[in-house]
Amino acid sequence: MQEVSDRVPSPLDSEFESGEQESSIVKPRSFIEKNIKKITVRIARFLSQWSWITPNKITLLSATIGGPLAGWIIFQGQGAIATIFIIFSGILDDLDGDLARERGTASKEGAILDSVLDRYVDFSLISALILVSPSHHLIPGLLALMGATLVPYIRARSEAEGKSTISSIGDRTTRTIVLIVGLLTGQIFAILIVLAVISNIAALHRFIFALIPGNGE
Repeated sequence: MQEVSDRVPSPLDSEFESGEQESSIVKPRSFIEKNIKKITVRIARFLSQWSWITPNKITLLSATIGGPLAGWIIFQGQGAIATIFIIFSGILDDLDGDLARERGTASKEGAILDSVLDRYVDFSLISALILVSPSHHLIPGLLALMGATLVPYIRARSEAEGKSTISSIGDRTTRTIVLIVGLLTGQIFAILIVLAVISNIAALHRFIFALIPGNGE
């Protein structure tokens, strides 16, 4: 398998590409992303001297830490500890692409690996939130899961038709920030409600943008 491909400039996700149109609402987060990116680029340069450390291995490690492991910790009721794993996973999620670019081994196969594993991470975290919640939290939990799935799907489907997509506040970085804040405060129900709302608004936003003739072409 070829190494992981170019990644988006995000500490926690991979949904913002240079081809997307950046809205003003994204800029404050981008300031944080740019500063974290400076760190991960330097780390990537340092790690590039060891050939056994590959982008794909970092991708798998990131997904394992931020997905099933963090999800299990949430299920055990240790939300604050889970946030440490989620943040560390997010840094690794940027680092794999930086290392691939540093070595010139970026590939489409790596991008597919990264994108698919990101979906497993989303599923693991939101499922853990649903499992530790009372039964009446199931509906917002399922809506949050649906939105988290639709956002990248609409983007992928649009790009398959030769259309770029537009960035939105409900992208994966925003959802992860909401998740971290909610876990630190212990507001599980609030997390699910906010995730359900912003992710589905983002999906609808991108969907409408893609349906307008001429947009993203």
